[in-house]
Amino acid sequence: MELEILIKMTYALAIGILIGLERSIDLYHYQDKGRKKSGKKKESKDDPIGMRTYAILSLLGFTSSLLGKTFYIASGIFLGGGVALLLIFYIRFHKKEAGVTTEMSAVLTIALGALTCYQPHLAGVLGVLLAVILASKRATRKFILQIRRVEMTDTLKFLVIIFIILPILPNKTLDPYEVFNPYKMTFLVILISGISFVGYFLTKFLGARMGLSLTGLLGGLTSSTAVTVAMANQVKTQPNLLYDGVFATLIANATMFVRILVIVWVLNPRLVGSIIHGFGIMAVVIVAAGVYLWIKAGKNSGNEDAEALVLKNPFSLWPAVKFSIIFVGVLFAARIAKIYLGNEGIYLASLVSGLVDVDPITLSIAEQTRNSQLSYDVGGVGITIAVVSNAVVKSGIAAYSGGGRFGLFVGAVLLSSTGIGLVSLLLM
Repeated sequence: MELEILIKMTYALAIGILIGLERSIDLYHYQDKGRKKSGKKKESKDDPIGMRTYAILSLLGFTSSLLGKTFYIASGIFLGGGVALLLIFYIRFHKKEAGVTTEMSAVLTIALGALTCYQPHLAGVLGVLLAVILASKRATRKFILQIRRVEMTDTLKFLVIIFIILPILPNKTLDPYEVFNPYKMTFLVILISGISFVGYFLTKFLGARMGLSLTGLLGGLTSSTAVTVAMANQVKTQPNLLYDGVFATLIANATMFVRILVIVWVLNPRLVGSIIHGFGIMAVVIVAAGVYLWIKAGKNSGNEDAEALVLKNPFSLWPAVKFSIIFVGVLFAARIAKIYLGNEGIYLASLVSGLVDVDPITLSIAEQTRNSQLSYDVGGVGITIAVVSNAVVKSGIAAYSGGGRFGLFVGAVLLSSTGIGLVSLLLM
């Protein structure tokens, strides 16, 4: 026997044993408990498909595929006979077994056994995936019982916007100032709504503290401004989540500093030395304030959040649309300011650009310093000014969308941290 065929046959046997083991373990544990209660020691003659049967079915598929290379008729008889036996089994047991999962998995086991003859590794991967899907029965049932109809409906709405509406929108500016881009504006709406959407389900399944914290951490990798908007709206509808929402917002902004440092390091590693001192101070202040709020939230809430938390719809479109309209307005203002005030001063450009986003001016400064068009000291101050300007905008968003207390906490931490960072950089 060739070694290659032996390896492939081992794959087929292992796939059958794995799937059969998953299908059998709960059933036989249940039957064993039933026999102990009834006092019977004999095994049932009507036991459904077990581990040995699945192993045989997988080898049946492998043998049929192997025979198919030379004996087409015999291969067809093998496969047809296997499927026919499964059909007979289903007719015999369908009254006792409500679903067809076992029968479908058995048919797929035959197919995977046949696949091992040509692609053993792919068959093994598919076999493991099938076993994982079969083993997730209890988890999926528990998950489905926790999902409401409105959550499913809102998920479908969200997917419609992402996969149907967004692709048909023009990805170009439609105004003389080259600001309004329908595709990018809709993408911003999706980004903000998506962060709120993810935060909703993380909060639902992990609780307010852990769910919102993860939302802030992950959301900060893409847009700390979007996280600020999402958390402000969350706190406005659920005031008891004030400290958790502020903590998530601060974590997102601390993550933003890391993101900027990575961008600068990739484009111009030397420039990192000009900003890491100021950014380090900003991050320390924000993290310290975040840890304080995390502890305070834990002391104040205890288990009350779980009881007081009433989650509404996961997909809230209007707050994201409203922010996007304001965002486009700021873009227009920034572009007009650049046209009439000029772009000669890098600090002015950083201030105006920071009102909208930090990344564009960061990319521009990194490119200019790398090409020796700008000194590293001036470039570092320029990026820091953009961060301070962006912090002012986010503080205003927090106060406007999240209420006075949310805005006060977020604004105090962001403005103080960025201000201290800028002053320390200027004094160096």
